[in-house]
Amino acid sequence: MMIRWARKLAPSLATLSYNPVLKHVLSLGDVMPGLLFQEFRNLPPNYMRVRIGAGSKLFHNQIVYLTAARNFWYYMMEKGFVGLDSHIVDIGVGCGRYAHHMRDYDFKGERFTGHYTGIDIDDEMLAWCRDHFDAERFDFVKSTHSSATYRNDDGRKAFYSIPLDDASADLVFSTSLYTHLLEEELHNYCAESFRILRPGSCMAMYVFCLDFPPPTFMTRHTFAHRIGAAAVESLANPEAAVAYESSYLIDLCKRIGFSEVSIKTVKGESQPLLLALR
Repeated sequence: MMIRWARKLAPSLATLSYNPVLKHVLSLGDVMPGLLFQEFRNLPPNYMRVRIGAGSKLFHNQIVYLTAARNFWYYMMEKGFVGLDSHIVDIGVGCGRYAHHMRDYDFKGERFTGHYTGIDIDDEMLAWCRDHFDAERFDFVKSTHSSATYRNDDGRKAFYSIPLDDASADLVFSTSLYTHLLEEELHNYCAESFRILRPGSCMAMYVFCLDFPPPTFMTRHTFAHRIGAAAVESLANPEAAVAYESSYLIDLCKRIGFSEVSIKTVKGESQPLLLALR
C-alpha cells in the first residue's frame, strides 16, 4: 500500500533512482543478500535494478534480475528468431538484465558466439555493462535521445540512427523501451529496427497496449491523458508510462515495411509483445 501511494506522488521510480540519498538507501538492500548468496554479489547495484523496473520489490529483486528474461529467450530460440551465433540488438539495455543470459550461457562447452549490441541513454548503466561484459562479444552504445524519465545530460530529440549497417542484425528487441516513447521516438526506433534487420528477421518490443491493459490499470496506471496517439500516465512526465492502441502499433510497423505484425499476450500480463517480421 505504501509503495502504491508513493507511486501516485512520483510517477517514475526510475527518475528518483538518480537521487544520491535514494541510491544509498536502495544499495543497503544488497548488503545482507550478498553476504548470504554468492550468486548475488556480481549483480548491478540495486538502484540500477530499480531504475530498469523492479515492480514493488524495491529491496528483494535479485531473483527478478536473474530470471526475468528466461522465458523470453526460450521463446525466441524455440521460434528460431535467435541462435548462439546471432547478432542481437537490445535497445534500452539498461544494466544487462537480458544480456547476462547470453554472456553466461555455457552448456557442454557451447557458448554464445554471436554479437550483442546494447543501446541506452544512461551513461551510468552503460559504464557498468562495459565493466561486466566481455568486449569480444558485447558492445554498449549510447543513444543521443533525451528523456524526461532517464538521465542523458547531452540528449536531444533529433532522429537517432543506430550505428549499425543495413541488414546486419538477426533480432532487435526492447524489454520496456516502447512503454516510454512518444510517437516521434516510437517511429524512429521502429524504422531503425527495420533498417538494420536482415530479411526474415524479427523485431520484438514489449509495450503498454490499451487493448490489453495491465493488471494495474485503474490503480497504478490510468493512461488518462492523450498526446497524439499516445496515452500517457502523467502530463508532467509523459514518458514515465506510455500506451498505444494495438491498431496504431500494427499499422505503424506495416507502413514502415514489416511484413507480418502481431501482438502476443496472455490475460493478466503487464506488457504484451509487439512482434514484427522483416
